[in-house]
Amino acid sequence: MRIYEINARVHCQSFDSVTDAELKELSRLGFDTVWLMGVWRISEGARRISKIVAEDFEGSPYAVPVYKINRSLGGKSRFLAFVDRAHAAGLSVIVDFVSNHMAIDSPWIEEQPDFFIRSNSRARAQATGEYFLHPSGEVVAFGRDPYFPPWHDTAQLDYTNEKLRSRMIEVLKKIGRIADGVRCDMAMLVLRDYVRRQWYAYVPDSWFDRKMPGEFWDQAISEVKAIRQDFTFIAEAYWDKEEQMADLGFDFTYEKKLYDALVGRNAQQVNERLARDTSALRSSLYFIENHDEPRAASVFNRKGNLAAAALILSLPGTSLIHEGQMEGKHERLPVQRIKPLTEEPDDTELAVGYKRILEVTSDAVFREGDFALFDSRVYGAVSFMRSSERRVIAYLGQISDAWHKFNAAPFDISPLARRLNVTGHLRVTNLITSQSLLIEEDGEAFRVAPNRLGVDEETEFCIIEASAG
Repeated sequence: MRIYEINARVHCQSFDSVTDAELKELSRLGFDTVWLMGVWRISEGARRISKIVAEDFEGSPYAVPVYKINRSLGGKSRFLAFVDRAHAAGLSVIVDFVSNHMAIDSPWIEEQPDFFIRSNSRARAQATGEYFLHPSGEVVAFGRDPYFPPWHDTAQLDYTNEKLRSRMIEVLKKIGRIADGVRCDMAMLVLRDYVRRQWYAYVPDSWFDRKMPGEFWDQAISEVKAIRQDFTFIAEAYWDKEEQMADLGFDFTYEKKLYDALVGRNAQQVNERLARDTSALRSSLYFIENHDEPRAASVFNRKGNLAAAALILSLPGTSLIHEGQMEGKHERLPVQRIKPLTEEPDDTELAVGYKRILEVTSDAVFREGDFALFDSRVYGAVSFMRSSERRVIAYLGQISDAWHKFNAAPFDISPLARRLNVTGHLRVTNLITSQSLLIEEDGEAFRVAPNRLGVDEETEFCIIEASAG
């Protein structure tokens, strides 16, 4: 599965502005899904708070007052028309679901104050900067991640409340009637162990177990999929919670550790992440950029950018490309900003490279084929094979800095020959350049330097196909 993230408010600020031609091009490049980020109504309270930071801030789309489509983007009718157009192009549509909190001025606070964490010194340690006085008179906790300051435009939901859990499941079911999946923002924040530790540290176990007897996600995903089995759940999750989230029913979870290893140019850590069980790889969502991370073009040089992109697009599981990533944009927009501060020209060479990689890795072998990591005996490299009955393909990439040029290093690709049961001669084709070469077995090994397959000194990866000579 491949996902293309579009910031709805930045993309000409209208659902209609995502044209049929754009959708068809995404489908042609092998994308399956559009993640339309920021479709819900913007909180007026969040917008006003954001103005404290910058005059051109227009509120966070992750401070949701109510789960209704943003009128300024065209409202529900234009959103549904967008979904129909995406489906016609062969694309599914996912949207955000923010499980941890609502906007600071959500009408839910007045209607159902017990849906929210309110001041209770018998339940937890508290600080005044972590709470706000709502106009209703309730003292409500700001939404938060425990490792960072509170999000002052949000109000923390209380998952020990059974009625709140039921309301959120109903929201998910309603989303299931207008979209094909959800990317669940900071999904691990509503796990039982976190809720217990952060919000109810002082209460007896018996009380907490009675109030929150099971995991919200287990119940929510089961109920939604009972109605719509093909509905996709993606977890933005950290803190080594990925496996738990998959066990609770998520189709895919963020793979942040691989991202960090690629940014750090640490081949050993990349190999360690890829050495996990194939089922873990298949349930991972890979990225080198999204709206929460720096732009890939500001982190990697062009050759590193393409090598990292080719790696994630060659893996089992799902991969995410962020709008502007292929064109080499450098400016990372805060989610509150809807207009870039700079006019950046497209990096046409990078865009051509991305499109070629997308086309090459669109084949079924990359979606369904077997995966095997192997040692190509080149320092700082990562090498793995994707194979099926009809094709045997390998990714070779220089991840760590090294004294050698990637294109001159002698890569041992013997595992490909063994997969084909070939001895003596092996034909190797660079799928990026289409250049082919017949190589001879040398001392019971097949070795190839990428420069013999048309790889220049400014390139740090290749995707090769092996066949009988």
